[in-house]
Amino acid sequence: MRTNRLVAAAITLAATTGPSLSDTTVSDLVGTWTTPLSEQQALGGGASAFLRQVVVFTPVRQDLRAEVFADPDGEVPLFTYASSGPYEPVGPSEVVDGALNLELVNDRSEVTIFVEAPDLMAAVGMAECDLVLGEAVDVSSCISGPPFLVTDCVDLDLVLVDEGGSRLRFGDQSVDRCETRPTALDATEFRKAE
Repeated sequence: MRTNRLVAAAITLAATTGPSLSDTTVSDLVGTWTTPLSEQQALGGGASAFLRQVVVFTPVRQDLRAEVFADPDGEVPLFTYASSGPYEPVGPSEVVDGALNLELVNDRSEVTIFVEAPDLMAAVGMAECDLVLGEAVDVSSCISGPPFLVTDCVDLDLVLVDEGGSRLRFGDQSVDRCETRPTALDATEFRKAE
């Protein structure tokens, strides 16, 4: 009879605490992850553009590309922002179930423009950058504002891989990750591409 009570207690506990997520590991991260194209309204109410983000994780590095297009089909590229650097896993998140805390370092930030659009570059904080059509240019010292701020700090972030290894989410991108690690997930969803 004692065994039945223990089993019943375990079932009750499992039902009240909900399903547990398995912890995200570095091997879960490795691969290419993308977002679908999404319409982004320009700052100040200007014309919108279409953004796709691509992140590639190896066991020791992260490469992130923000690809910006003039059309919803992604056929007319405007510019690409690319950053990369090493990262280090620092254990499971204590605030987001299943997430892995990461410390990332940005050691490369480049922009490639595909059209001459000085107003657009000013709107994304790159008016002071000497950009060259069709060439990747280091922008780490000339970006003056969001959305592509280049940090020279250790980026305190977290990442969760769930839905059977098919979805990746970072921590809330609205917090200053130089100062504090996010305590919630960002709404942007990346899907496993390979």
